[in-house]
Amino acid sequence: MRQVRVEFTVEPFREGALGAHVDAALGSLRDEGFEPEIGPFGNTVEGDARPLLEAVARAAAASFDAGASGITLTARAAGGEDAESFLAAIRPVVRAFGGRLVATERMGRAAVPLVWKGRVVGGIERPVPSDLRNGLASFVVQIESELGGQLATLSRVDKQRAVRMLDERGAFAIRNAVDEVADAMGVSRVTVYNYLNATRSSSGP
Repeated sequence: MRQVRVEFTVEPFREGALGAHVDAALGSLRDEGFEPEIGPFGNTVEGDARPLLEAVARAAAASFDAGASGITLTARAAGGEDAESFLAAIRPVVRAFGGRLVATERMGRAAVPLVWKGRVVGGIERPVPSDLRNGLASFVVQIESELGGQLATLSRVDKQRAVRMLDERGAFAIRNAVDEVADAMGVSRVTVYNYLNATRSSSGP
């Protein structure tokens, strides 16, 4: 079942004390097996979507019965945005060690799983000792230096320029180069092929 994370604030806010209306909400959630995190300006609780949302509804009712004047709720699928930020942050580190970040559905048996909040959100393919592999990494470093940024942060036009420059230097003769460049740019391999085709067509015979 999908996990969700609910952030909730119970009003009126009383500095230095939770108040009976807040305690009622927290106690209701705990009675149903959830353990909310208490923050200075709000509280969060995470769990399976259906039972959690039903429990939050009962907690809200208990809070109003105890004198709450208002409750603000925000529910999000757990791990989604956080996982994307995590993967974006780790990508340069993985590349620096010669590895490759892959989506969950593309993970091979040798891939090292990346687990975020109890869920596999991707994997790392370990570097393969190969002069050709190292050569591709060198090409990418050169291009990033010349264009002034990592491939993933470049504009669409500069990504097209990067593909043209890599092609001119023979980078795409390296096995799996299209997949690796696509991963580094944060685009699909089809997009890289489209850039390649456009580059080669414009250059003529």
